[in-house]
Amino acid sequence: MKLFEILPEKFFHLFFGKNRLFYAEAVLLLYEQYQIHRFGIQYEIMRDLFQELIETQEELGQCFELEEEQPGLTGDFDDLFRVKANALLRRLRETGWIDVEVRDGFRQYIFLPHYSSRILSVLKELCEERSVEYQRFAFVTYQLLSSDEAKKRPSFAILEANSYTQQFVEELRVLINNMKHHMDQLIKKTTVQEVLDHHFDEYKAKIVDRSYHRLKTSDHVSRYRQRILETVQKWLLDRDLFRETVEDGLRNEFFASRDEAEQKLRGTLMSIEEVYGGLDEIFYQIDVRHNQYLRASFDRARYLSQQSQRIDYLLARVLGWISENGQGQAFVDAELLALFRLQRVTHLTEQSLLPPRKKPVQHQPEVHKVPEISEEIRKQLREKSVERLRKAITREKIREYVNDHLGNRAEMSIEELAPETIEDFIYLIHVYLYGYEGSSGYRLVREGINKVLSIGDYWFYDRKVVRAKKQKGVK
Repeated sequence: MKLFEILPEKFFHLFFGKNRLFYAEAVLLLYEQYQIHRFGIQYEIMRDLFQELIETQEELGQCFELEEEQPGLTGDFDDLFRVKANALLRRLRETGWIDVEVRDGFRQYIFLPHYSSRILSVLKELCEERSVEYQRFAFVTYQLLSSDEAKKRPSFAILEANSYTQQFVEELRVLINNMKHHMDQLIKKTTVQEVLDHHFDEYKAKIVDRSYHRLKTSDHVSRYRQRILETVQKWLLDRDLFRETVEDGLRNEFFASRDEAEQKLRGTLMSIEEVYGGLDEIFYQIDVRHNQYLRASFDRARYLSQQSQRIDYLLARVLGWISENGQGQAFVDAELLALFRLQRVTHLTEQSLLPPRKKPVQHQPEVHKVPEISEEIRKQLREKSVERLRKAITREKIREYVNDHLGNRAEMSIEELAPETIEDFIYLIHVYLYGYEGSSGYRLVREGINKVLSIGDYWFYDRKVVRAKKQKGVK
């Protein structure tokens, strides 16, 4: 379908001519009233609002010019503004922006065609300075793909998730293009103050604070990104799930045939996967644009600051000031230094030279003195070390502990090692720890189900303790 099969031929003529600023304000005001009045705007209400708009703009110096002659028009200002408001409404109707419907009581109502309402919503969004919540797109996409509704209507969930994914990509592209636009504006600045104003009032306020900083911190999509990719992979690899999705799409008449359903659903899933799988490249490009702007801002400010302080520039200002004032030499000497910052150059002196380098003094560290330790302290330290080693639990102690309980038997239930104290419980833990090694002298064997024993205040798994067979050559 071609564009002008939907839009009227003169649709965009509204924004040509001397009255285009009035028409731009008028259509945005019309869209605000369209959002308030759900079932049509009364013609008289819209005419009064347009009349007020024209009066306000003309007070500010902008004149709305009538594009057609109005017979019988008097010099009354109220009459003139009413005629201009009616002419504006007729112009909107002729170009196809509005339609007028007569209802009960011969009262006229204005309503917007479907194409007009959609275009006005885009224009209003362009005029608004808003903060974009990037994480919202990833969150909604994940919710659509993993919610209970996705199990009931999987085809609808995939199509809606793809719609939010494309909106997300579009917002990221808008951010990149806005960074490029602000950098182009920065290059046109001619003073350091203009560069600083643009950097802080425009770029930082509208791009960094509202979009870039939020994207890199609180609105970062990494929280849902991997989950989305895993869900999409599951949908693509699970044949039964994909078949159910195709059947759902055919039942709801989203597709005309099974081949079309399979092709579009698979393509949609791969599109979502491609977007979230390639976010690193998009984020990299955004960082590149941001760094380019920062570098351009710094270079432009430095260039302008250096340009404004050159000697020829200062001399030109001094000579221009002298020629304009025409004062005597005494006045020039007294007042010139207060008006201009001159750079005074003097002959070479010893004070202007760099001081000679001095050989660095070699660092002399302090002599480290080792304090003497008495024999009594040494004895106490040895006793503490021996006591710590005595209390330490080793593999040999655990082997002796198990062998003492086994006695002459080849096996026993671990229930016999049920702990009564904390020390017994620590020993039991090490029995489990070393019971699956080949060099512990015993091994643990599970019989049947993984049964849990509850003895006193302790819970542990039931196992059979079996004495390990001695290997040949091993004592």
